[in-house]
This record gives sequence, structure tokens and C-alpha cells, in this order.
Amino acid sequence: MKIAINATFNPWGGSLSQLNNLLRYISLDESLTIIVYIRKKDIESVSKYCGENTKLIISKIASISIIARIIWEQTVLPFLLIKEKIDILFCPGNIAPIFSSVKTIQWIGTIGPFWEGMYNHKIGWVKRIKYPINKFFMYKSAQKSDAVIFESDYTKKLFNYKYGIISSKSFVINIGKDKYFSPNSIYEKENQYIIYSPFVLCVSHLYPYKNIPRMIEAFAIAKKNNIINLKLLIAGSKVSNKYYKNILDTIIETNTLDDVILLGSISKEDLRFLYSNCEFLIFPSPCENFAYTLVEAMCCGTPIICTNTTAMPETCQEAAIYFDPNNTKEMAEKIELLICDENLRETLSRKSLERVKELPDYKEVTIKTLDIMRNLYSQSIS
Repeated sequence: MKIAINATFNPWGGSLSQLNNLLRYISLDESLTIIVYIRKKDIESVSKYCGENTKLIISKIASISIIARIIWEQTVLPFLLIKEKIDILFCPGNIAPIFSSVKTIQWIGTIGPFWEGMYNHKIGWVKRIKYPINKFFMYKSAQKSDAVIFESDYTKKLFNYKYGIISSKSFVINIGKDKYFSPNSIYEKENQYIIYSPFVLCVSHLYPYKNIPRMIEAFAIAKKNNIINLKLLIAGSKVSNKYYKNILDTIIETNTLDDVILLGSISKEDLRFLYSNCEFLIFPSPCENFAYTLVEAMCCGTPIICTNTTAMPETCQEAAIYFDPNNTKEMAEKIELLICDENLRETLSRKSLERVKELPDYKEVTIKTLDIMRNLYSQSIS
């Protein structure tokens, strides 16, 4: 079976880990021939995970811009598949060719463009154009793909009921857990963070929709009601200068300059230590499609409080305490609940480790994905 993987999207964070692990495990199957279409800038981060049965082909057009990539993907890629005599095309970057020349599998990894609340934030004019375009190509190509893989039942049902994606060709594979993340209280750079103890943690890139200012307000209320020495560490890169200023203004307004620490982007090693040693994790984002952060935290046995929207309850199930992301008072009450109840924190920690046992690792995700590929291939030659 000859497989093509369209990796010309912008893989980073969890999607990059998923792509790399897919390539690592799929390359172990010597019966497969694999071609990966990729942008030049991603060669270094991806090539080391490829085996001898994998060939990387750089798309110069897709490397130019997002618009150029979509045009290449929709017009050029279908002809390249014929030229290379591809059996199965796998598109892990949300969008597939609407008119594909071979059996196509599409992986849906985000629901941002489909969440109406996204457009209520100051996301800038570029994204106001980009999101509807992404949304159109995502659901249109999903309608045409031979199989569509979703990371959560929430997203599958959204596409089935609202966008007419046939249920029989829809599959749910939860994202892979990274075995690197596990409870770990010892770290050579622990002094860098131990000075903040005790601390609660938020892990999130600082996008406008992530609800960070409201979380800071809720934390300030909970801390005021419980006069304790507790820090809030926020790990995540700055994305928007305007939104970052909004966060800083909120810190000043809530008088938490000494209590809220913006760590910026941190290493994987740092992240594991923080997950393992925080009092609990606060996850205020109202819109996620099976969040990588929650899976990583559960792998480390982290007690979690998070929003009760989109796929969060499906992700954590009983391993979290939930709150309404738009209700500052309720969020503060849940933060206060975990601050005051050590037994509850221990119970949630245990439930995190129990819940994560039910989730697949990257190898299992690859096996399930390959099963779908093989079934489609069998149908095409029968």
C-alpha cells in the first residue's frame, strides 16, 4: 500500500507531536511506502522521525503562504497523487482536497472556526478572513473525504448533524498521550520554580479566546477570600500584543502583581515538573477539541478544574471539577474549593491517573489510523 501524507499545514505544539509520532510508528511497517508532502521550513523537525520507506517531497508553492497552500492542496496535489500512484491520501491538517483522485482520509484537529464565540473576540481582520475560509474548506472536504477522523465525539456530532458528514464514514480517535508526561517531583532546574511554591498552574498560549483575564479575576477573588501565599503561574507564549496588554492590565487592576507570574513559553521538561508539582491546574478555555493540555496534565496526576463547554467534559470525565467559563463568580468558587480541600485535590489526582489509562498512546493512535487506511484500500481493490 502506498500512502501519501499531506503535511503542508502548519504543524506545531500538539499537532506536531501527533504528526511526528505518526511518522515514527507508521515507518516501522515495511510493507508500506510513504510519501510526505511538506513545506521546506518543517523538514528539520519532521525528517528525523521518518524511516527508510518514507520519502519527503517539498512543496514550494505550499511554502509561500496559507492561501498558496490551499490552492496547491486543492488543484496540484490531486494530480501529484496520480503521478506517484498513491493508494491512500492522509490529511492530518484539517483540510483535504475537495476533489481527490484517490481514497482520502481527513483528520479534524480543531473546532475554532466553527465556534461562534471565537468571532466575538478581537481576533484581528486577518483571522476574520482566515477562519471562515478554513471553515468552508474543512467541512466541504470532509463531505467529500472517504473517511473523517475526529478527536472527540463532540466534534463528530457537530459535523454529522450540522454539516451533513455521513456517520458511517466518521471515526473518533482521541489524541495520543505522550508517555514522557508522568508524575515527576524531581527536576534539576526545580529551584527555578520551587521559589513560587505553593502555586496553581495554567498552561495556555495567550490567544484572545483563551479566557485568561477572567481566570486572573477569579483567582484574585478566591485568594482574597483565603488569605494564603499562593501563586498563579501561566505558561504559554504571547500571541497578540493587544491581548497581552489586556492580561497585564487585569493583573494590575486585581492587585496581583506579586501573585500572577507569566512564564512565557517553557520547555517540555519544565512543563512536566510544573504539572507534577502544582496544587492544581486551571483550564479556562471555553473552546477545545480534546485539549492536549488536559491529557498531559492527567498523565502527571494533576488535579484539574476546567470549563464545562465543548469537549472538556468528554476529555476529563470524572477527573475534573467544572465551571461555566463566562461566570467569574463560579470560577472563583471552584478555585476556592480546591484551595481549601486537600482531600479533593488528592481524589482528583488519582482520578486523573485513572482516566488517562483509558486514552490511547501515539502508537495505538497510529494503529487505529492504519486500520482505517487498510479498510479503505481493501474496498478500493475489491
